[in-house]
Amino acid sequence: MLYLDVPYPDKDLAKQQGARWDPLKRKWYLPDPEQVDLSLFSQWLDPASQTDLIVEAAAVDPLTGLLDLSFDSVANPSGDESATNSVSLTQLLSQVQIKLKGAFPQAVWVRAEIANINERRGHIYLELSENNDQGQTLASCRAMIWASNASRLLARFEQVTGSELQDGQNVLIQVAVNFHEKFGFSLVVEDLDPKFTLGEIEANLIAIRKELIKLGIYQANKQIPLPSDLFRIAVISPPNAAGLGDFRAEADALEHYNLCEFVYFHSSFQGEAVLSEMLSALDAFSGIHQNNPFDALVIIRGGGAKLDLNPLNQLELAKALATQPLPVLTGIGHERDNTILDEVACLRFDTPSKVAAGIWHRIESSAKQAMQNWQQIERLSQQQLQTTQAQLQQLKQHIDYSQQRNLTHWKTQLEPLYTQIKHTSQQWVSSERASLDYQLRHIISQAQQPLNRAKQQLELNQQLIEQNAKRAIGLYRQQLKKTMGFILSSGPQSQLKRGFTIAKTQQGTPISSAAHAQSLSQFGIEFQDGIVQVKPLKNLINQESSQHDG
Repeated sequence: MLYLDVPYPDKDLAKQQGARWDPLKRKWYLPDPEQVDLSLFSQWLDPASQTDLIVEAAAVDPLTGLLDLSFDSVANPSGDESATNSVSLTQLLSQVQIKLKGAFPQAVWVRAEIANINERRGHIYLELSENNDQGQTLASCRAMIWASNASRLLARFEQVTGSELQDGQNVLIQVAVNFHEKFGFSLVVEDLDPKFTLGEIEANLIAIRKELIKLGIYQANKQIPLPSDLFRIAVISPPNAAGLGDFRAEADALEHYNLCEFVYFHSSFQGEAVLSEMLSALDAFSGIHQNNPFDALVIIRGGGAKLDLNPLNQLELAKALATQPLPVLTGIGHERDNTILDEVACLRFDTPSKVAAGIWHRIESSAKQAMQNWQQIERLSQQQLQTTQAQLQQLKQHIDYSQQRNLTHWKTQLEPLYTQIKHTSQQWVSSERASLDYQLRHIISQAQQPLNRAKQQLELNQQLIEQNAKRAIGLYRQQLKKTMGFILSSGPQSQLKRGFTIAKTQQGTPISSAAHAQSLSQFGIEFQDGIVQVKPLKNLINQESSQHDG
């Protein structure tokens, strides 16, 4: 049992770290000090409880840094003089603890890189290191941020830098030197300067992130929805990488079952050629995508050292991925790794195999959803069909009933009308038939008398016509004889002898009109004793006028 001097304001912190309260002595204590890190409680250790642990030592020589120790005699059954002039390990380490506190009475600002970080019961435990340009570790030690300061320091760091405290960051911390006999050397972090360079990786990430946000494309690819069905996917990865093998273990199975096609492009993921090779791979992908579109683009790389991923943190690569017209899926490194490509991608997975598993799950979910939709459509269709059939059956029954009822009703209504119409029609037909018989007899009687008179008149007219015709024929016969004699005596020669003339064209055709004669330049006039050629007076006037003008 080890008692502590814990001020009242620190009681909650002491309790969180495992201290217990003794109500009799009204003091806090550690029930099993050998099983805990006493450096956590160094500020509250009771000097009285450390008397048996501390041996007074001389002051530290500031020039040599060595301890000038005075040793008390100890029991030495062997009688060895060197053993007599010795101290226990606890005594030695207690002296180291005292001298370190004297040498570093105040906190010191230290630059270091966080090699590892863990959280336990609110306390933050760090592994700090310093490496040279070749990656060799020059120094390392443990450090911790007590829970009483952790939330404040971490919140301020995240607010200023936009990033959580994590592995790989270069930090500037104010630390108190702490040394414990059992748990060794460590640093207690009292303050953290968030304005100090976070290391090349984080500083570069922050700069790229701010530029992408400024351009308005940081979240652009995340806004593109991932298709529910994935049929064709492009993959960019290092050639022959272990991560690619993990990915293809799942992807090849999908291709085997013709569920999804994968087209692979290769690029370096570390070294100076990353930018050029990655952009070339993206150009090749874009060329194929324009003619035969993909559903998604996958960027994968297996795990490795954190510095190996730094070449991926380039603005041009981030812009190229953020502005892709289809969703980008990344699986770079391990769960703890982070690159700017992961941040701008539509979906980020921890490893390449998890990307493949995510694609498999997406396709499986889509297939299951399609099956559920089909089953639902089939079920709803069946229900609708049954409902419609029931409605049609009810409607048919209603129509049959209504039809039968209407037929019975109208049959009842029409039968008296039919009987009445039939009786009335028979009466009307009998009456009209009698009237027609009377009218027919009257018409025949009335028509017979004019017919008889007309017949007699026709007979008289026929006799009269025959007589008149015979008379007319005789008269016309005499006239015809006279006309024929006149015609015979009226030929051209007879007319010429009587003093008449005949006008003829040059071809001998008779001219029957003055207009015809006026249209000719010359024609002949036949007399009894010959033909005289003449010209129309109009033509002679025109000729004289032409000659006069000439």
